[in-house]
Amino acid sequence: MLAKRIIPCLDIREGQTVKGINFVGLRNVGDPVELGAKYAAEGADELVYLDISATEEGRQTFTELVARIAERIDIPFTVGGGIASVADAGRLLDAGAHRPTVNSAAVRDPALIDAIASKYGSQFVVAAIDARMTDGVWRVTTHGGKRMTDRELFAWAHEVCQRGAGELLFTSMDHDGTRDGDPPRPVGALPRVGRAAHPPHRLGRRRIGAAHCRRADARPCRRGARGKHLPLQRNPDPRAQTGIAPAEYQRKTIDTMEITAKPFEALDASKQADGLIPAIIQDARTLRVLMLGYMNREAYEKSLSEGRVTFYSRTRRRLWTKGETSGNYLDIVSVTADCDNDTLLIRAIPHGPTCHTGAASCFDGAAAGPEGFIRYLQGVIQRRHAEMPEGSYTSKLFERGVNKIAQKVGEEAVETVIEAVAGNREAMIYEASDLIYHLLVLLEAAGCSIADLEAELARRHS
Repeated sequence: MLAKRIIPCLDIREGQTVKGINFVGLRNVGDPVELGAKYAAEGADELVYLDISATEEGRQTFTELVARIAERIDIPFTVGGGIASVADAGRLLDAGAHRPTVNSAAVRDPALIDAIASKYGSQFVVAAIDARMTDGVWRVTTHGGKRMTDRELFAWAHEVCQRGAGELLFTSMDHDGTRDGDPPRPVGALPRVGRAAHPPHRLGRRRIGAAHCRRADARPCRRGARGKHLPLQRNPDPRAQTGIAPAEYQRKTIDTMEITAKPFEALDASKQADGLIPAIIQDARTLRVLMLGYMNREAYEKSLSEGRVTFYSRTRRRLWTKGETSGNYLDIVSVTADCDNDTLLIRAIPHGPTCHTGAASCFDGAAAGPEGFIRYLQGVIQRRHAEMPEGSYTSKLFERGVNKIAQKVGEEAVETVIEAVAGNREAMIYEASDLIYHLLVLLEAAGCSIADLEAELARRHS
């Protein structure tokens, strides 16, 4: 049997946790921060805080309270109520919320879901749906269940999934607070929905009395078209990247890294009529082949002494350092001769496109696979850490510190495990990718790298 996750839901009014039946007869039951901390200590997996009067009163969700919750509670929590714009969602995320949930505003303007998913990723969009049974049909309500709409529950659930909602939060307004359990159909009755080419994801929550339970066995819907940020610039194709390495990495390469290579006398230049040695240039991070050039003794020794690739131009009959006019230098990481000592493999860090056409590689016409992209991503994360650009999700993670980053790694690990156990291959790949990204951020924050992991694994293997 698949494990279920327990997610208590706290309804908030005027800064206090309230309890009622069918959202009427509300009474105060305690401080939301203290209650949340109690649930966390007792083993809750996540929390949901809903400002149940924000929409009705025409105000924004409690930002200051969200900040207090984030300071006290170390498990993920979702916040909803009064979120009517992308800015509202961003404000709550900046305050420390794990996810915003949208309800009434999304019913009024469904494009709100698209907009939030587009900016922050589907995993940051929870669509809350409050529904009542009317004449045998589940109808969507808004404003805390006070206003009936003409939307049918399942059709609306389909639509929000297609628009980019990563999870759903169902509430039966007929059963809330009654302790009679939730109706048997809402989650299980939903068929597989969503856009093609995006990984399946479970419909995350349904109300059970005053709590919610994430069902790993629920039928999947698909994430929206945007998917999760890679919370960097959205361009996973290495062909389109400039590949500018972090300044620190560049300095190490040029100033402190000792390049070990054979002397030119040990190379066999006799096989080329002009006595030159072919040199294959490979991106040290992605392992993609960038170009082929030729070196004579002078070019070879200049490359080793300066740490940047210099060739001998057969057409101009002179030395030329790659990047001398464009600035797109190739910083050398390693130099290796083949078994016959007549060809060189040089791994380098490119400063921008390598080809004179502006392409990343002179072999850009060949199909570029994603191999080596994790190392490339590590380089981007290192640059984010060095530059801390405003608005970058990665920068925000570094600002929040190792503890918060480690928490995210734990969350993504749990998500990966859930999808693996459920047998959802595509969803597992999706969640595992999130896990790898956050692990790379954690490694950088802790002063470690993929190379450190490789060294440790190699030590164990030996």
